[in-house]
Amino acid sequence: MKENENILDTFFDIRQDDILEEMNMDRISLRNVLKQINQRELKNTISTLPDEYETVKKDLYQKIDELIGDYEIKIAYYNKKYYKQGFSDAVMLNYTCKEKE
Repeated sequence: MKENENILDTFFDIRQDDILEEMNMDRISLRNVLKQINQRELKNTISTLPDEYETVKKDLYQKIDELIGDYEIKIAYYNKKYYKQGFSDAVMLNYTCKEKE
């Protein structure tokens, strides 16, 4: 284990693939509820703008990429944060139960 890494980071790294698979299953089950507009569709729509809007088109392409990147970073952050929080809560609950025995 790395010096600055704690046990929660280690457990998260071990479970990360399973968590991502579960998130994918959640996406599949939510597919009927969510708007299924993807990056390619947005860019295709933007490409239909007339050529005189080339600067606007480039700006929109960049903003879409940034928006998606920001979204993915937030998802990864909250995924790790709440996994570690839940695991920590489970350890504390186990510890509390053993104290009361």
